[in-house]
Amino acid sequence: MIIAAFVFLIVGLFVVVTPGAVLGCVFALVSGRLPHVARIPLLVLLAGGSAALWLAVIGPNLWRPAIVVLSFTATLVSGATFLMREARKRRAPQIPPWPAWYPPAGPR
Repeated sequence: MIIAAFVFLIVGLFVVVTPGAVLGCVFALVSGRLPHVARIPLLVLLAGGSAALWLAVIGPNLWRPAIVVLSFTATLVSGATFLMREARKRRAPQIPPWPAWYPPAGPR
């Protein structure tokens, strides 16, 4: 009985977290042309909207606050992770100069 309860909780966790994580990932991929100043507040609004949608989907429930917080956090963390990864790709490579490198000498 306890194992079934844990399995039920794990499946419920995946059901709650997966849509938020996918939504955050898709937002980061789709909003590529917007500046970061606009993308971050939009990501927070999107995370809040997806969490508020869970309020309409589930009825009065004991797990309602936990579901909303998990959905909000999953969307925010997923979107922020992909935004940071994208920002790191856009940055110029930080290659240190080769030690004791001299340009090749001409024919002498």
